[in-house]
Amino acid sequence: MDSETQSIDRLLVGVSGSIAILSLPSYLASLRASLAREVRVIMTPEAAELLPPSTVTLLCDGVFIDRNTTLEKRPGHMELARWSEMFVVLPASANVIGQTANGLATNLLTTTILASPRPVILCPNLTNVMWSKEAVQRNVRTLREDGHIVVEPELAVAYEVDSGEMRESWIVPQPEQLIERLLQIHKRTGRGFSTGQ
Repeated sequence: MDSETQSIDRLLVGVSGSIAILSLPSYLASLRASLAREVRVIMTPEAAELLPPSTVTLLCDGVFIDRNTTLEKRPGHMELARWSEMFVVLPASANVIGQTANGLATNLLTTTILASPRPVILCPNLTNVMWSKEAVQRNVRTLREDGHIVVEPELAVAYEVDSGEMRESWIVPQPEQLIERLLQIHKRTGRGFSTGQ
């Protein structure tokens, strides 16, 4: 990779509560190795219940979650949104997709998405039934109409927690394929993608 023309300086990764979060460490390792110089992560409360933020911290430059009021000054939604050169939600649950499509800001992740001065890239990971719902497809269309980028998920057999079985689901592309897509997006949008710096 030509680091001067393709590498991203500041990548912000939003993480929502989906079972796909169990693969997040491999994605973060690949993003750090092949795409971004600095990676910060925002986790929803649901995501933080599925994967300890202390584990995620080992693979990035900072993890930000919803917290009770503290005396410690931490970057808020505006600062995080302006900091990022590229903002990717990985994985994007149906809940985050719906909130984003409807301009709702119920936690640090969705508030930062709403505050972002540039398009956000969402990577859905949903069961086959959920992905096929008209409400979800309507939200995806709305996101695209609003200028956000929705990475098309891939149909594959994946573990379903509720049933304990392997079933067809729409999943985030594998790390190598996702990085290729993100590089294409970065090349297409260029430095103009970053309007906050």
